[in-house]
Amino acid sequence: MKKSKLGYKTLLVMTFLTFVTSSFAAEKIHPDVKALIALNIEPEGVVFDVETLDEHALTKLAEYIKRQVAEVKKSFPEVDIAVVSHGVEEYALQTANQEKQSNLHNVFSGLVKNQDVSVHVCGAVAGLKNLSQEDFPDYVSYSASGMAQINDYKALGYQIIVIKQLNDQQRKDLFKKPQNYIGE
Repeated sequence: MKKSKLGYKTLLVMTFLTFVTSSFAAEKIHPDVKALIALNIEPEGVVFDVETLDEHALTKLAEYIKRQVAEVKKSFPEVDIAVVSHGVEEYALQTANQEKQSNLHNVFSGLVKNQDVSVHVCGAVAGLKNLSQEDFPDYVSYSASGMAQINDYKALGYQIIVIKQLNDQQRKDLFKKPQNYIGE
């Protein structure tokens, strides 16, 4: 009898977790974007901050970021928007990956072309893989440091919306042992 009670409890917990996870995934508008729009005061600009240890993160997040940009632009059509990618996810934006990652590149080049969004990658992180500005397409701005780029935007009064961010230890580990996070 105990065995079946444990089974029911496990099933109940799994069902609850599935519901919670599904509800979170269904959330299409970032809470900070909702709050920004609710203020109804056009900001100086908006920066979407992406920093992960997952080379596939931008591929997974591209449509989500596009949706956030669209929501901000719907309320504030003239606002400046930037996306700063400064983790290993930025490697997907390499020119060498344009064919393999065509959907990702189409999303970000479309944001630049059609929404006047600036897309930045971090030179410090690119350097961990011996990449330079020439390794990224023309629509991508190569910043010496992603963190410095974000701080420059902050100084201009831009609102920073964190999509994904490393903690301090993860950031240190990335630069101490990049081979643990960088694929071929």
